[in-house]
Amino acid sequence: MTQHPDLFAALAAPFDSHELKLRSQSGRQLHYITARTVMNRLDTVLGPENWWDRYVPGENSVMCELTIRLPDGSTLTKSDAGGYAGMADSGDDDKSGYSDGFKRAAVKFGVARYLYRDGVPAFVQERTPGIEQAVPAPEPQPQPAPSPARSATATATAHGGNGGPPRTGKALFAWTKDQEQRYSVGLLKYLNSWAKLQEFPGRMVDWDAEQVTLAHGEACRKLQSIHATSSEAYEEALAN
Repeated sequence: MTQHPDLFAALAAPFDSHELKLRSQSGRQLHYITARTVMNRLDTVLGPENWWDRYVPGENSVMCELTIRLPDGSTLTKSDAGGYAGMADSGDDDKSGYSDGFKRAAVKFGVARYLYRDGVPAFVQERTPGIEQAVPAPEPQPQPAPSPARSATATATAHGGNGGPPRTGKALFAWTKDQEQRYSVGLLKYLNSWAKLQEFPGRMVDWDAEQVTLAHGEACRKLQSIHATSSEAYEEALAN
């Protein structure tokens, strides 16, 4: 049992609806908050002078060490790692790792933990009744079944039908994101996992021309296998 239940309950309190964002994942709408919203919560509950962070960047992730000062003057540090998002701009990609690590470390103090819908400590429930029902359950998004014409278009696009195949890591990233938006598939995640097995550099933008060509070919094969399945099997196909 904590000696500071009110403080940690305040950190773990639900956010106002206007502070929550929505993103799609595996056909569902999930809620999340931004790093700046976490900063505002820490400033409000602790005071700006009573928390600080430290980062240790790695090749594939960034470790965030988040420290808070408790009312008795002692300090408490929790840490977690954030992954790079694989963005085309290397500066933005680096920032994505720092933000992810920061938010994950804050979750260990209770900030936005309820959004994961995995429960919260009893002392938080006692001080914030109904917190576990504060966020609506994620609703599945229907995915349209691919028509023959759509599948044919996807195959042509996959093979570089417009302007030829990508030649650089940045171009491959843009092409991959376009395929994801067109056909609602998690192609970027699959390619990053595949590239890790091939011992490619951690970020797609750092791949050389040969690696880009190999990755594009693998993506084309994966897209073809996906388009041969029903819409309900998209995610299962990508996970293989």
